[in-house]
Amino acid sequence: MQHNVSTADLIQQLRRAGLKPTDRMIEAIRERGDEAIEPLLALALDTDSLFQPEPAGLGPIHALRLLGEFQPSEAAETILRRLPLMIDEQQTQAAFLWAQEAPQIVARFGAAALPEILRVADDMDAPPRQRGAGYAALSYLAVTTPDLRDQILDELRQRFSRETDRTAKGYLVASLAQLKARDLYPQIMEAFRNKDVDREIISAADARQMLLGTEVQAQLSCALHTLDERYQQHGPYSEEQQRAMAEMARNSGY
Repeated sequence: MQHNVSTADLIQQLRRAGLKPTDRMIEAIRERGDEAIEPLLALALDTDSLFQPEPAGLGPIHALRLLGEFQPSEAAETILRRLPLMIDEQQTQAAFLWAQEAPQIVARFGAAALPEILRVADDMDAPPRQRGAGYAALSYLAVTTPDLRDQILDELRQRFSRETDRTAKGYLVASLAQLKARDLYPQIMEAFRNKDVDREIISAADARQMLLGTEVQAQLSCALHTLDERYQQHGPYSEEQQRAMAEMARNSGY
């Protein structure tokens, strides 16, 4: 029975959990309280495993998502420092999900994570895409912790005026656009004209639409998903499901 298993061994069972841990396993981990944080973090940070065959490759994404339930703010910087993942040649759905969700999960850690996230965004010695993950986490944090929204927008505005890396600035512009910092519209468009923004991160047209449109960016709401919603809406998916989705995409012309 689960209560006879050490916390470390219980967490390691996530490597064999398949597409989704059972409700019983999730509840058993929750019952361990803060004792579960360290082994969960260790598994979540084992990003090399993301490139292993499933189910072992899914262990770190299960652990990352469960950390979102415990909200260990002191782990925010450590998690973001794992990015970017080298997924260009070894694309797996586990690696894709981990890279996509890490900023969302970190944003679930709340206000105490803000200084940790800013350290990543401000580290000029870090890879630009890692700093970009910091900027992305800030936009998610503005949604998960609405009391910080104005402060986060101020932090982003300050950095827009001094950000010199084109790739990092692309992520910064994306965050500002998602949060509808319309007061910066002229400066953002000028930055595109001056080729100061990496258009592979965000195009001028997309930035314009986000800034001036009335729709709330659905991507930001992903940070609010419950654990069950995250599995339902983000995957991971079986090979059969992946083939079916690929076929639907082909038939739709995308």
